[in-house]
Amino acid sequence: MGWEMFKKMTDDLLAFPEKIKLLRICGNGEPLLNKDIIRMLSYSRSKGVADKIELVTNGLLLNDDLITRLPKYLDRIIISIEGLSGDDYWRISNVKVDFEKLISNITKLYENRCKTVIHIKINSEAITSDKSRGDFFSLFGDYCDEIYIENLVDLWPQINTAYGTGRCRWGGDAIKHAVCVQIFKGLQVQSDGEVVPCCVDWLRVNIIGDIRDNTLSEIWRGEKLRKLQTQHLLGNKPALQPCKNCAMNDYCDSDNIDQYAAECLRRLQ
Repeated sequence: MGWEMFKKMTDDLLAFPEKIKLLRICGNGEPLLNKDIIRMLSYSRSKGVADKIELVTNGLLLNDDLITRLPKYLDRIIISIEGLSGDDYWRISNVKVDFEKLISNITKLYENRCKTVIHIKINSEAITSDKSRGDFFSLFGDYCDEIYIENLVDLWPQINTAYGTGRCRWGGDAIKHAVCVQIFKGLQVQSDGEVVPCCVDWLRVNIIGDIRDNTLSEIWRGEKLRKLQTQHLLGNKPALQPCKNCAMNDYCDSDNIDQYAAECLRRLQ
């Protein structure tokens, strides 16, 4: 996302009657690749657009400059670890990584974090034994405020994987949801300004607006999102794309509004 687009998006957030709960910098790509990332974070922080601002990264582009500056503007930095060695990264992600350098940069980031929460997570494919579990906590446990092993789950529509274990992302059995809660909690603004209801719609099946044409407030209250919300509340999720094949809520969200669907529909109408 370019600077002017990000500035416009941030300014749009000021139009909401209350400060939004969370601005999350993530999506379809690595945010530290953006040459304007510090300028963007600084602007959002200075405008006070959200209760919390967080960024999701793989950590591979951390350097001394970012380590010093990122904590000034972020409430939480989430770092996704893909393995416990360079060989693991090659096996799991097909990328060559200087693993010792990654650990060193995360250590420096933690030591420079001030009030920023450092969250370290790894996927269950990289933790295949009690030893590797212990190694993970040993390597990173002293250099973060939060640490977790996430189950890989088969949640993405249009993608076939071998991870449909029936277990939730954070443990426990998956629970089938009739109504998606994601579309009532937030929006995802893509790098070109198009807006989709959630991160799962990576193919942009449901484009509900474009911040080049409307404000985020107008899109949030717009007819396209309201129609999608209404169809979910009516129990029509199985007829909607990509919603019918999405398991985000079943595997990854503890919120459940199924029992309130009729009341939510009444209020919307």
